Amino acid sequence: MTKKKLLSLLLIIAVFVSFPVYSKFNNSQKKWTLIDFQNQELKWQNCYGNFECSTLLVPVDYDKITNDVFHLKVIKFKATDQRQKLGALIVNPGGPGASAFDYAYNAENIVSAAIREKYDIVGFDQRGVGQSDPIRCLTDKETDEMLAGPMIADTPENQRKMIENAKFFANKCKKVAGNKLTHLSTLESAKDMELLRLALEEPKLNYLGKSYGTYLGTLYAFLYPTKVGKMILDGAIDPSMPIQKQNLAQAIGFELSLNK
Repeated sequence: MTKKKLLSLLLIIAVFVSFPVYSKFNNSQKKWTLIDFQNQELKWQNCYGNFECSTLLVPVDYDKITNDVFHLKVIKFKATDQRQKLGALIVNPGGPGASAFDYAYNAENIVSAAIREKYDIVGFDQRGVGQSDPIRCLTDKETDEMLAGPMIADTPENQRKMIENAKFFANKCKKVAGNKLTHLSTLESAKDMELLRLALEEPKLNYLGKSYGTYLGTLYAFLYPTKVGKMILDGAIDPSMPIQKQNLAQAIGFELSLNK
């Protein structure tokens, strides 16, 4: 079995083994604090040939920290020149919700050999998606039914059906995730990235973000301006623009490209 087939199989398993959304950190008798999360040590294991994998624990709620955690899956492509490497480069392909774990798994295709020589390429799936305690809102049948429904609100009936489907999807997600659904924000993911920087023992965060990943990087820089190292934001999103205007701008861009 090839590396890619094996990774695909593991990802399929991860989708179905998606409960619970969070778990109680039962192997600790004391109540964890932010300092405990900041001082945790990543336990790396070899995976997928030339890679190492680990799990980073992050609090579900940064404002009210308990022993309830998300398990963030992290993958690392080790720099080919470990003796003279310059640090780690955390990568994110966008989305929101696209797998940065998978993205880093394709390190040989996303950055040059010169960068891979000097930097460990690191990716992590954000809380609630990919392999990081993913939320599976719908059954396969429900997913098929929703995808078979209207995708363009070009008639009153299609608009009604799309609103109905959106409400159904939201209610199903709320049922699966409970109040944890309110802790899947980009702001919290930016805070998670700071915990990852600390766990990697990096003095500064080097980051490559594309599309939505630029928004994640921007929020990180806003929260931790003194911890920013080399940061590349490709296809930057205006963080001040409401989501409706972002979707409209993207749709116009797609239309212009298709009509060239």
